[in-house]
Amino acid sequence: MGPICTKDKTNKIVIRGNAKPVNTPTPNAPPKTINTHKYVGEEFQQEIEKNDPAYSQKQYKWNQYYQKKYELINDDTYIALIRRSTSIEQLQQQTNEDDQCKEPKINSNKHFYKKILMSLAQQLDGPFKLTNQDIMDAYLLKEINNEDFKNILMDGAISKYRWNFWMAQVYRNKDYDPLLYSKLKNQTPTQKVLEDITKDVNRTFPSHDHFKDYNQGQQQLFSILKALSILNEDIGYVQGMNYIVGFSLIVSGGKEEEVFWLIHFINTNPLFLWWEIYRVNFNYTKALCQVFLKNFNEQLPALYQHFQDEGISDQQYIWQWILTQFLYTFPIDSVIFFWDFILATDIFSIIKLSIAFLNEFGYDLIQKDIGQISEFFTGFIKDQLQIDVPKIIKDAKQIDVTMTDDQKQFFKNYKPQSST
Repeated sequence: MGPICTKDKTNKIVIRGNAKPVNTPTPNAPPKTINTHKYVGEEFQQEIEKNDPAYSQKQYKWNQYYQKKYELINDDTYIALIRRSTSIEQLQQQTNEDDQCKEPKINSNKHFYKKILMSLAQQLDGPFKLTNQDIMDAYLLKEINNEDFKNILMDGAISKYRWNFWMAQVYRNKDYDPLLYSKLKNQTPTQKVLEDITKDVNRTFPSHDHFKDYNQGQQQLFSILKALSILNEDIGYVQGMNYIVGFSLIVSGGKEEEVFWLIHFINTNPLFLWWEIYRVNFNYTKALCQVFLKNFNEQLPALYQHFQDEGISDQQYIWQWILTQFLYTFPIDSVIFFWDFILATDIFSIIKLSIAFLNEFGYDLIQKDIGQISEFFTGFIKDQLQIDVPKIIKDAKQIDVTMTDDQKQFFKNYKPQSST
């Protein structure tokens, strides 16, 4: 994707490309008024889908994709993967017998999937520990063809499948301990951590019914943040974590323990390492910001220079976007699709989405001064801006994130401290 704006020979800013003024409606943009503050889980997501003109096509695509699981769901060896520790040996014996079959064309499809199951069982190093069958089904689809899984998730999930696919994408069987969360809930962090969490619980999505007063939502949020602060004692609790956990509770429908595991799996997955952005001195966040600024300058040079000339600090926008995974600034009905994209790929997708967003609204931003730009970032995006999310994601897919040699080395050699 080339620059949207450049400077001519007289050093005047020239806007070009497909950037539109903020007030120009885009054909595929859903209406801004979406009543999501009363709902959680699939109901919350269905409110968003009501305003999506492409939902029917997306639903058909997802249902067709999910049909693949029925080729295995009635297979006894598949069910046994989560029920019996002997399933791996049985599966190995069956695949060996099939390999020796004199007529390989007979049941070749079933034989292929048994091979997939064998590979899956070996990777799991034992039966699938999580008892949720729907997550197991999604995990199996990922193992059958990881690229297909990533591509369909990247383009945006539907309410029926989203949460299970998020869980399957980050699930790490070797890390799962069904007793861990209850143990952590019974422990107590430092007084300072408790005070900080308590203070921020009341500030997290205060207009959403799930978090009004000290109801179930706030109790769940408090418990998960407390458990994560104990598990990651060297990081503790930092503001921003509350948005990530709170949003996960909304999307999941208040599945407290699964939210804990989603966040823990993300934090320990080398593709994401979300909690590293909160570590003391914020070195990981600073490194991500530097990569963003490099790519911002390369992709949108005139807009980047305008920000420099106006004195716009990265802490006014990209810093907040990274620390809250867009939740502090953007409406949650947009962020849900940003998370689909990020979880399908890696943490650098935050940079791709940020540049795609700035590209979309570059025409308007380049005409604003520092006060107007600050207002745009602090309130206008969430409260008034009509965002064409499908276009931003489509543009983000075309962006290649580049790094200096030093930046590549930093991320390649980065070793987070153990949380266990």
